Amino acid sequence: MPDMIGTPLPGRPDSMVRMPRNFLNRVLIAAVALSLAAVTAGISPAASAAGRPPARGAGVAAAHVSPRSAVPWRRVGPGWVLAQYWPGRISFIHKAIAAPVTLYLISPTGHRYQLHRWAATKDPLYVLDWSGDKTRALLYSATSGRLEQLILATGRVSHISLPAPVNPFMIGYSRPAGHFLLAVRQASGSTQLVRLSLTGRLIKVLATGAHDGTAVSSSSGRTIAVAGARGLQLVSTNGGVIRRLPVPRTGSSGCLPARWWNSGTILATCVARGTHRGRLWLVPASGARPTPLTPQRGPHSPDPGDLDAWATPGVRYLQGLGSNGRVLIFRPRANGAVQAVKPPGSAYENWILAARGSRLLVNEISPCRGTDSLRWFSPATGRSQTLIKAPRGRQGVVGAFPYGPPLAEFVAVVGCSAGHPDLDVRSPGATVIAPGLPLSAAG
Repeated sequence: MPDMIGTPLPGRPDSMVRMPRNFLNRVLIAAVALSLAAVTAGISPAASAAGRPPARGAGVAAAHVSPRSAVPWRRVGPGWVLAQYWPGRISFIHKAIAAPVTLYLISPTGHRYQLHRWAATKDPLYVLDWSGDKTRALLYSATSGRLEQLILATGRVSHISLPAPVNPFMIGYSRPAGHFLLAVRQASGSTQLVRLSLTGRLIKVLATGAHDGTAVSSSSGRTIAVAGARGLQLVSTNGGVIRRLPVPRTGSSGCLPARWWNSGTILATCVARGTHRGRLWLVPASGARPTPLTPQRGPHSPDPGDLDAWATPGVRYLQGLGSNGRVLIFRPRANGAVQAVKPPGSAYENWILAARGSRLLVNEISPCRGTDSLRWFSPATGRSQTLIKAPRGRQGVVGAFPYGPPLAEFVAVVGCSAGHPDLDVRSPGATVIAPGLPLSAAG
């Protein structure tokens, strides 16, 4: 579902809530700082001469952009990325600056196709999800509460009315094609995973419980892995829990599904009894005994909590939380130690969105500077291919979705005080995975 979303906390202009994308599809991941309290304006007049946003070429080379009519839709698949570019600035960083928003489809070689363009605004719509059939995108505004569906090939927009109290951040397309919506709502004091029509009509409650706010669909779309108190649950898309999937030694904080590792196995991050550090497990959907993918990290490890893992030929990379709270990339060594991997010149945080061959798709975010860039990066060679570069002092990326299976949602709560961030990583149901991590360096 949503990519990483950045939002100033109500009553705290020095803070930002970010929701890594997917359904719940990471995202993690791309900080567009929108206000849940509707503190920013909607569409703005063109910026003044003093505050005029950079030209498109500042972050995206105009010479390498083709029109929507030129998209080779039959070739779109793994390695393609749907990304939004907004060279504006959010108010909690400094004075807000309006700018146009452009939605691009980017090929594996880095060629850009302009799918849609919005007028200059301080409140950009951002992409919540990309349908599996490649044809549609969900768009949302945190200030206006507007939820829309965009037909990518034509630019046609339709409005979606959500039943209360559906969480608009926790919504995305069903798999594999996206004929329905999956969403999270609060009802009678509990969290529900629900299926909606494409117009927002409630069709069915799939699961109910305190931990049902974090889930990820299988690629077939027939089952959904849902967070559980001491493991995971396997839920049918027709409704109901198929089976419980307990994970050994897991404490009351439970497990959060990260994504489907393969067609029969779920990758999950779990917190063991007596610890506060996440560990990755491979959990068979069949109910067979889970196996740990990473060891339990000790207090002196630079990686005190693993959230995700990505396999490239001969090398596995981990998405983890550094000792100073940064969201970083680690490479495990044969002796069990980990080595931090950082793209040259990258921003404060590095979120992996996808892996293709030996390359990682990395979303680079600087929370306290309000900037966000996107690149392909090969850790083995150190080579990078920049897809979107944030202009100096401007946002850059406000949403990025690679084509492929969905990932699960976490919520990163980032506070910026005097230019220094602190971080909590939570599930959508507010389960704290890594509470109160102080960040020692400026974002």
